[in-house]
Amino acid sequence: MNNQLCSLSKSHYHEILSQIKSTFAVVPFCKSDITATRKKPTLILRHDIDSSLHNALVMARMENELGIESTYFVQLHCDYYSSLTIEGISLIRSLRDLGHEIGLHYDPVYYNTLGISFEKGVSQDIEILEAIIERPLLSVSRHLPLLGGQKESLPSKIKFNAMNPDYINGKYKYLSDSNGVFREGCFCSHLNNLKDYCFLVHPIWWTTDGDDWKSKLRTQADNDCVLVRTRIENKIDQYSAILEKRKEYDAQLMQKLKQDAKS
Repeated sequence: MNNQLCSLSKSHYHEILSQIKSTFAVVPFCKSDITATRKKPTLILRHDIDSSLHNALVMARMENELGIESTYFVQLHCDYYSSLTIEGISLIRSLRDLGHEIGLHYDPVYYNTLGISFEKGVSQDIEILEAIIERPLLSVSRHLPLLGGQKESLPSKIKFNAMNPDYINGKYKYLSDSNGVFREGCFCSHLNNLKDYCFLVHPIWWTTDGDDWKSKLRTQADNDCVLVRTRIENKIDQYSAILEKRKEYDAQLMQKLKQDAKS
């Protein structure tokens, strides 16, 4: 592949996945320590979900179709999506059901804003995300690594911290598409180097239309507006149906209140 012509797109990501599957043992963090029987170099595939659970699900399905498992790090306090709505919980569980690991993308700035310790904040977030994914949480990554300020001490149950120097040009060569701009060329230009890698791939850059990172973010904003308008229209339909039967529903409510008072 010609790195100068690379576009961050679904088709190019599919090409990259196909090649890494044949060349590397591609694993999520939770399986990265099982190396004894591997005859190929290891590639840890990681995703920080900073913008959209919908985009993440598009990428997760693509990987699943090729038999690839990866780690999706979810923010619980994201400005751009909610993990705690019924829809958000369903999307996260869909990622899980595709065979991917779910990790926590924690944000120390949020804990600072609340005025709570890092230990209390991250422990609460882990407990909430474990309730959503219905299994123990083993892996974490930090959002915006240069912000925060508190000393960070993770619970002993966390086995994999993406900020461990081993994963950032230590044991593993680290490559990232952060901000939609590569520091060392596209992932595809590294795939003939038979060494252990950790790839950080942000779904928004590969699953959203646009010529550059700015236009992709604006496309994401348009897509989010469509989703909000759809929710509002559904709410209008729901309220309209309720108003049509208001007297009937009011009578049912009064009956229930009387029955509850007797019990």
